[in-house]
Amino acid sequence: MTSLSKEFRALQFPDRQGEFEAAVREGDLGKAAEEQALIVTIKLRSGGMSDAEERQRILALEDQLSAAIKESGAGEFDGDEFGEGVCKSYMYGPSAERLSSLARPILKKFRPPAGSYLIKRYGKPGSKQDRVAIDGDETAPR
Repeated sequence: MTSLSKEFRALQFPDRQGEFEAAVREGDLGKAAEEQALIVTIKLRSGGMSDAEERQRILALEDQLSAAIKESGAGEFDGDEFGEGVCKSYMYGPSAERLSSLARPILKKFRPPAGSYLIKRYGKPGSKQDRVAIDGDETAPR
């Protein structure tokens, strides 16, 4: 990992810097690449990096997703990225389908803006994946 990458993660998650450095030392970062993933992309109503109110609403959603995944033993909530008018939330576990079945009711209740979707990835990056609109309309992957 480059020094620039470490600095970026430190800026992005300053309260989790020690956790991140421990994962680098212990080699845990590769674990997520071996598992399946659920990547939720929420279109931001306020665009860009979002406003404070929208960000708080999304963080509350992520707390719900994290708790549901942890409670079920389906995997883990790994974090998010805000930018370019979207928020992407990353979840990993042995089954993208199981993660999706846990997340979809929570996402529907959240009522994200049109254009929001999730990606079910069946393995490491580059593996087969399905893109599904959060409202349930399936669309082709990009």
